[in-house]
Amino acid sequence: MIKLIDSAMGRICDAFGFAASLVIAFLALSVGAEVVVRNLGLPAFGWTLEMCEYGLLLVSFLGAPWVLRRHDHISVDVLVRHVSPRTRLRMLTVADMFAALTCAVLAYYATQAALDAYAKGSLLFKYLVVPQWIVLSVLPLGMSLLVIEFLLRIYRRGSETANTNSEVEIT
Repeated sequence: MIKLIDSAMGRICDAFGFAASLVIAFLALSVGAEVVVRNLGLPAFGWTLEMCEYGLLLVSFLGAPWVLRRHDHISVDVLVRHVSPRTRLRMLTVADMFAALTCAVLAYYATQAALDAYAKGSLLFKYLVVPQWIVLSVLPLGMSLLVIEFLLRIYRRGSETANTNSEVEIT
């Protein structure tokens, strides 16, 4: 069952990673187009800065689980490189449990904020008028995916160790 969840999570992370790359491409193109339009003396789009703000939120929270799953995140491994494999396994497991707990707490409060914004009908008034809950809903989604990925990391590390008596990979 966990292997099915892990496989599904891999597909979800890949889809969100691809979506994040599309958002980055859109942001780059829209900022470039805005520069060209301004240099031609034409009126600016107006929505570019706001879309960049929302796009960066999407990229950060939906791209994070993909980055974590691929082990492309920043990690400080000075200490774990100098301990035994068993101690390394324990340290990495504790770190992943702490990270999962932290993300779960953040997901809870982000969910509360999004639900509150939905209940109040809050709107964000800038160039575009957007319901606030739509923007806030990205946070609990990304944090929840991170919780699942951190727990799966613990599972994968445990099953790798059970299947082989090799050293624990530092990720």
